[in-house]
This record gives sequence, structure tokens and C-alpha cells, in this order.
Amino acid sequence: MTEPATSAARLTIFTVVVAAIVVTAGAYLYFARVESSTAATGQTRIADEAAQAQAIASVRRGAHVAFRNMAPGPAYGHLTFASLEPGATRHAASLSCNRIHFSDRVGLCLAIATAPAGFRGYLLEDGVRVVQTLELPGMPSRTRISRDGRFAAYTVFVAGDSYLASGLSTRTRIIKAPSGDDVADLESFAVIRDGKEIHSVDFNFWGVTFARDANRIYATLGTGGRILLVDGDVAERTMRVIAEDIECPSLSPDGRHIAFKKRFGSGFDAWWQPAVVDLATLTVRLLPEPKHIDDQIEWLDDANILYAVGHSTSAAQRRADVWKLAIDGSSPPTIFLADAESPAVVRP
Repeated sequence: MTEPATSAARLTIFTVVVAAIVVTAGAYLYFARVESSTAATGQTRIADEAAQAQAIASVRRGAHVAFRNMAPGPAYGHLTFASLEPGATRHAASLSCNRIHFSDRVGLCLAIATAPAGFRGYLLEDGVRVVQTLELPGMPSRTRISRDGRFAAYTVFVAGDSYLASGLSTRTRIIKAPSGDDVADLESFAVIRDGKEIHSVDFNFWGVTFARDANRIYATLGTGGRILLVDGDVAERTMRVIAEDIECPSLSPDGRHIAFKKRFGSGFDAWWQPAVVDLATLTVRLLPEPKHIDDQIEWLDDANILYAVGHSTSAAQRRADVWKLAIDGSSPPTIFLADAESPAVVRP
């Protein structure tokens, strides 16, 4: 395994992460006005609304990726679509998002909104059509859509501004899609460990991932300084603790593995690297990626994962790329999308 970064380097990494999370609405407006440029993996196009919708609909008929565009220019921060072909043209929507996820039917965009200012979620159909707007109780952090498009989940920060903050407090909710009707707050679930129900006032949940049956979820539970992987039943409002030190889970399409962020160090010296756990044996494999990650991992397919890595230390010029990595550790990571984050792979 690659040697960990020095304390100074890790502090720089942490600064990048915090900058990513606490970007203000004013800075967000600045990003939308920066000078136009071309992304490294294909032209980014913005057309009039009708042409935009037509182009995105065409992309969405095949296998594609939705993501947050991070290339400087008029489409910075916008929901963007591209086919999975290398160098494919990017088609940017008019909607700005901070976190994104999609099924083939619906999507959810979490945004630091500016008109008026606030934190909002936008449930989408046809790729770009907003059908429901949600007022979020805090800063966007994570979101996932179930594969059948029936449920959506989101996590926001309501106190503290990162997963390292001593005052960390999150809210994680499951809602119906595309109506936005409330289904459950994860804090209402009974938590079972070793056959007994456990309780604590410091429970925090984040990073939901859905199984093929949308009633079954996995998520992170933070309590007492520990990070726990829980397996939940939405209808029964119950969760079972099944493992420790598995954070921000993402279930593979075949349901056999969970990709996650493995934490190293503590406090301001902490950093994360990607890892996978085999659900049949709970065997963990650390992957050959020394760079710090702070994204909920996405699956390209059963053998490869995608995740964002920041590459700027300036909040006013924050940039990131999406990297691809095989879960068998047989090859080094490669850039899948330059100037992008929050990828969501959709295979109709």
C-alpha cells in the first residue's frame, strides 16, 4: 500500500474537502460566470431549452452518465449528460446541482440555490424537467435513487460542515420519486446489534445505497466515535449492524460487493481511500488509490468503480475529476471524466 501523506499534505487535502462542502451561494454565482472553456473529455454544449432537452433525451436512450460539470465556463456546476463512449460530447442542462443521482426514469439534484438563497432538492423526469422542489434542512451531502426509480434518499449537514467536524449532525431521508412524498427519516428506524436494540442521542446516518429491491438499503451509522455499516428494511423501519469501519456504502449492480471510503488517521489528519467488501464473507480489499476521496463511490459495472478526486486548493476555482478503478486491484486508476464530480451511471 502506498505510504500515507505527510501531516502537512493531509491538512491540504482536508482543506480541499472542507472547501468543497462549505462553498457559499456567492461563490456559486461566481462559478457560473467564469470564462468559457472545453472539458478534457469532450465538448460541453449548452443549447436553447428545446434543443437541450432533445439532445439529452437522445443521450439518455442509451447507457450514459449524469454528473456535475466542473469545467470552467457557463456550464460550471450544471447537471450534465454524456454517453459512456470515450470523449463523448457533454450536454449541459440549465439546472445547477451540487450532488446528483439518476435512474433511467427519475433523478434528484441537490443544490445550493441562489434565487432565492437556500438548500433545495429538485426531482426530475425526462432528464431535465423539474417535477417537484424540496426545501432541504441543510447543506447537500449525498443522494441516491433506487434502481426502479421508486425511492430517493438524500443526506444533508444540519450542523458541522464535514464528516470530520466535532459538531457533525446529519439528516437522511427517504422519499418517494418523483412525487417527493416523505417515506422515512432514518433516525426513526430501530437499530439492532447482536440481537438487541441499541439507542444513542448521537446517532447520525448518511450515505444510503439501495438494493435491487428498493425496500432494502445499506447506510452508514456514526455513533460513539464508531462508523457502522447497517442493513435496513424500509417497510419495517429496522436496521441491523453488520460491520464496522465501512463508510458511505455503494452496492454493486450484482449485489455482491459494497464499495466504500476507508478512513485512515483521525481528526484533521484523517483521509479516505476506496475499498470494497465482499458481502458474503465481509472480507475487505483496499484498492490501489493513494489519493484522498470524499465522494460516495459509483459503480460503472460489476468490476469497476467511479469516484471524484479534487485537484484544486482554491474555493473560487474548485475542480475535480472522476476516476475509474478496477475492484480486483489489477490496474492503476485512470481518469474517466475530467472536470466532473458526482457521477451517476444509468443503463436503461
